[in-house]
Amino acid sequence: MLASQSWLHLDAFSHRSSNSMTYSDLIRLANGYAESKALLVANELGLFTILGKRALRIDGLAKACRTTEEGIGLLANALVGLDLLTLRAGLYRNSPVARTFLDVRSASSITHLLWLLNHHWSDWMDMARAIRRGRTGWAPITKSREFRRKFALAMHERSFVLAPLIIAPIRLPRRAVRFLDLGGGAGSYSIALAQRYSKLTSLVLDQSVSVARSLIVRARLHDRVTVRVGNVLTTQPGIDYDAVLVSNLVHDFDGPDNRRLLGRVRHALRPGGKVFVVEFFLDENRTTPVDAALFSLLMYRFTPGGRSYTWIEVEGWLKKLGFGRFKRRKIWGSIGILEATRLK
Repeated sequence: MLASQSWLHLDAFSHRSSNSMTYSDLIRLANGYAESKALLVANELGLFTILGKRALRIDGLAKACRTTEEGIGLLANALVGLDLLTLRAGLYRNSPVARTFLDVRSASSITHLLWLLNHHWSDWMDMARAIRRGRTGWAPITKSREFRRKFALAMHERSFVLAPLIIAPIRLPRRAVRFLDLGGGAGSYSIALAQRYSKLTSLVLDQSVSVARSLIVRARLHDRVTVRVGNVLTTQPGIDYDAVLVSNLVHDFDGPDNRRLLGRVRHALRPGGKVFVVEFFLDENRTTPVDAALFSLLMYRFTPGGRSYTWIEVEGWLKKLGFGRFKRRKIWGSIGILEATRLK
């Protein structure tokens, strides 16, 4: 009742403040969780996969999803309003975007990525307590084999869009043959680079490599891309690499651990080798881009010491380690690549 009333007569309160946000914008921001959660709950119930390419009435959908007819009916109607389902003559179908991205059988499915976003709801729900009392660190579930498997699949699904954008501007050193993917997860970027550079061999080092191993075999690259289970802060990956990729890893750690991590990168690289740091980079003011600022808050709740960092912070760590020739490339939103060369 209160939620519906809050949307009434917004024009009367649409005067602009100094930052150009209106009352209408504010209420839309406050209510934004509802649309997100409707999508994530439907994914959790397997609704889009159950529908697939067929059409079902509410009773059939409730039976297949093992829900009440009333509950699934209200959810399905909301999903129609969000253009995720269509409704005609009492039959519900997946919309084109749902068939492409939300059916687990689709090659472009992001169902595991949505699973991860749904998992993060627990972090946001407990955010006020964490801000009052401090970080709680990694949740016990994140150490389980199943969580790590699903997390790797989520990161692979994220790479469907990001991999081409990230790989395109990467220029490896001339005659590069040895590549290290530190914390490489599903190995998506190593696979993409190996497909681009025919003589490149890669090592994917991460705490969970089962998904990477499967994807590498599927890509028929097992002779050039290998995996190793290990901790990025302690496991020795070897030396004399031509290039190292540190993708979506820096935000997991605090400053001292990141300096330690990048020190290990320097040790692994040959002189003249390059490091590519892919991250949610903040501007110097640490307030923009806003998605990086919000992600930093999530890392406060999700990790023992992680957050988003500025370009200058990461460059500063690398400079003290003997890196130079920095190049910044923005990829998408706040996601960017910081390239640096080991000078000595």
